[in-house]
Amino acid sequence: MARVIVRAVALPGTPLLVPGVAGSAVVLADTRAHVLGAFQDLAAHVDRVVVVVVAASGTAGRHDVLRPALEAVGVEPRWWGWAPAPGAQGLPAAGLAGSVGLLALAAAGWDGPVEVVELEAGRPAGEAGRLVRALAQEPGAGLVVVTSTVPDAAARAGGPAADSHGAAREVEREVLGALGDAFEEVVERSVGEYEHRTYEVVRFVGAPAGR
Repeated sequence: MARVIVRAVALPGTPLLVPGVAGSAVVLADTRAHVLGAFQDLAAHVDRVVVVVVAASGTAGRHDVLRPALEAVGVEPRWWGWAPAPGAQGLPAAGLAGSVGLLALAAAGWDGPVEVVELEAGRPAGEAGRLVRALAQEPGAGLVVVTSTVPDAAARAGGPAADSHGAAREVEREVLGALGDAFEEVVERSVGEYEHRTYEVVRFVGAPAGR
């Protein structure tokens, strides 16, 4: 396989990706492996990471250095199978989807700087797209696009959940547009063990300069 560079990754922001959240049950094992593999590839090509959370419910929009927090789903840190990055204690708490991204990055071995951008729910797609496009064009920056998961039936039926899913796809298109024609999406799909829905992890990959 030809060598490629990875500049961005998109993933579902379900807390079930974090080992321990489902207790002793093994869930989303394939999706988790896809996420960790994609993040390891991303880490090899960037100097810093920006986690972009699409349609973060209950926020007014933030851009900050945050810590992971899963207490909102009743899971205290002692049960997490992934440890947060060193130095996270004392920082403001990220929302659920952002927390999943932060914990997965640490589990994949990333120990560099990480910022979190939580795009508020209802933010115009064009405004969010311009922000994401600007971030994607920053030299040395890698993007992680995280969204709340949407059951397949809900996405087909429409409504707020489907709107969030549509916003995530719009952001992913903006990332690809910002990276340029040399990049493409590589999608890995897996099916959840219990809810039988499809999860996608997307790498945004391109050839090294000069190829």
